[in-house]
Amino acid sequence: MATPTIPDVPKTYPIYILDLHGEELVVFPKDKADIPHSDFWENTVATLLAKHFSIPLKPLLNLPYCQRRARVSSKGLAFYGERQSKKLLRTISKATGETDLRWAFDEHEARLPFAVQEFKRLLAERESTDATSNTL
Repeated sequence: MATPTIPDVPKTYPIYILDLHGEELVVFPKDKADIPHSDFWENTVATLLAKHFSIPLKPLLNLPYCQRRARVSSKGLAFYGERQSKKLLRTISKATGETDLRWAFDEHEARLPFAVQEFKRLLAERESTDATSNTL
């Protein structure tokens, strides 16, 4: 009796596309590890944003949907839930070294409006604090 074959399951890894004061930065796990977005967010991305924008880390930890995100597949797909463009696909391809990427729509890979608003509130709060300390 023949042993059934298990189909190759494509490897995937999460990415975030960050807007750092007009500079677009694509970040992904070391060795393109196949981990959940939430783990990558909590262990890496939230800290990066907290340091870059000088905002507290703790409120960021629960906002993994406040930044653009996607999942890249070993089958050449970039799963993304927002407006897709050739320019963004080239940016992702260049950053990850993945060639011949194609878009695949996935509504799960989209920002959530409440999370975006909360992130903006954290930035505004920091700017307000900066303005107050500058006037003292």
